[in-house]
Amino acid sequence: MAKFCSADPRLVGVAYVPLDDPSLALEALTEAIDLGCGAVWLPATPAGEASPGHPDFDPIWAKLCETGTPFMLHIGPGSRVLPKSYEANGRPRSPDLHGGGENLRFKDFVVLPFAAEMFLAALIYDGVFERFPTLRGGVIEFGAAWVPGFLRQLDLGYRSFSRTDPLLKALTMKPSEYIRRHIKFTPFPGEDVGELIRIEGADLFLFSSDYPHPEGTNDPIGRFERTFAEVSEDDREKFYRTNFEAMMGMV
Repeated sequence: MAKFCSADPRLVGVAYVPLDDPSLALEALTEAIDLGCGAVWLPATPAGEASPGHPDFDPIWAKLCETGTPFMLHIGPGSRVLPKSYEANGRPRSPDLHGGGENLRFKDFVVLPFAAEMFLAALIYDGVFERFPTLRGGVIEFGAAWVPGFLRQLDLGYRSFSRTDPLLKALTMKPSEYIRRHIKFTPFPGEDVGELIRIEGADLFLFSSDYPHPEGTNDPIGRFERTFAEVSEDDREKFYRTNFEAMMGMV
């Protein structure tokens, strides 16, 4: 990946680094950064038999901060959270989104964000964002229509449990404030991004097309623009450019 992307300065290589073994993950992460990869893709799953917020993984978060390297969560490993039993509906299995058999179906899509939600909640609850205030990340190709509800659920849980939970008491910010400080989200073309910006502000969301895959449609910019009637030019600039630059540490 690093070699492929080295041919064009516009390309940024993203290395895949599973967290099952802390020492091997740190070794792979160091190699990826040394090779020139500009970001790392972490599976949105538990880290082996532990939370990604376990102290054993602190050297990984520290390495990302020291080198200014963001982490990415992306559809793929860990994002199929629908129990297999829900597929047994007594009917022939439907084709996937593209008419084939290897990608998501409707029931998978409905619960797609759960993997990212669980991973991010663990980083908040286990104090990763508290210990590493310069850590940056992106949630890519999970959509973003779920983000406002997720932020409210985080803060509701914090209000409900922080009276008795020592880990929550140790946090210096509300959970939603950690998300705003550390994470960006890519909406799907077709989602009402203008409404998302109106509800949550323009700093959380950034453009993606998924090119050359067909999920991005044949006109992703047009689809986003159709929701931007009340979005300012400054907020458009954040969506199309500066939020990406902030996530990648370019500013």
